[in-house]
Amino acid sequence: MPMPTVRRMKAKLALMGEGGVGKTSLIRRFVLNEYQDTYLHTVGTRVSKVELTVPHGADTEVQMDMSIFDIMGQRGFKDLVRETYYHGAQGLMGVCDLTRKDSLYALNEWIPSALEIAGDVPVYLIVNKRDLEERRAISEDEVRHVAEAFAAPIVYVSARTGALVDDAFNALAIEMVDRAFRQDAARAVERGLRDKVLLLLDKRGSIGLKKNQLFEILRGVNFDDLQSELGRLEGEGLVTLLWHGASDFTAVITPRGTAATKRESTWDEE
Repeated sequence: MPMPTVRRMKAKLALMGEGGVGKTSLIRRFVLNEYQDTYLHTVGTRVSKVELTVPHGADTEVQMDMSIFDIMGQRGFKDLVRETYYHGAQGLMGVCDLTRKDSLYALNEWIPSALEIAGDVPVYLIVNKRDLEERRAISEDEVRHVAEAFAAPIVYVSARTGALVDDAFNALAIEMVDRAFRQDAARAVERGLRDKVLLLLDKRGSIGLKKNQLFEILRGVNFDDLQSELGRLEGEGLVTLLWHGASDFTAVITPRGTAATKRESTWDEE
């Protein structure tokens, strides 16, 4: 049986939520498989590190070095550090307490604030203290309503017993890896189009290529994608678009673009 392809990935996961919901205890349970009954008050931010092996497809596994960021639950502090705390995060966990309704609705502020900095990253809604079902203060419908706004999967966990804690972290790690592969593929497609356009125009020199010629050569490329790419190349000073009326143009490579083809081309010429 062939050995799987192994890739390495550094990942940042940020937890957020009100003080006392159990963020620190969840991390401690996941990283150390320990639980401490006394309240673990986080001052500022705390970073824990863990190594995971995350499968991707049938023949690839990712060795993930995950840094888990734990933030103090006071919202005033959150506003002070959110740029640093959320920047570069590839996954987010919004944590609430099954016995505190306010902690659930507070995520309507925590999560958007995080997404403003982190961008389009996967979010999980974690309901902690499932072992205290008899003290439940929030319904499943209420949890679902909050989660749907962020397309967030819901996991009911218990830091005290360990129930589903590993499952929640591992599921999010898998989604972070899948997202990274999809982004790589999208960048490769985008980069491939960029390099192909530059190489085609470099061959034509000062004559350039008219719009219909470009589409004939790059048959199958979406019009909007090509138009957007040409706009980006023009913005970078690599291409000049000479317009003939409102809808036709000739694309001509610039000296800077010619230099870029020598430096950046990554595809095999057909």
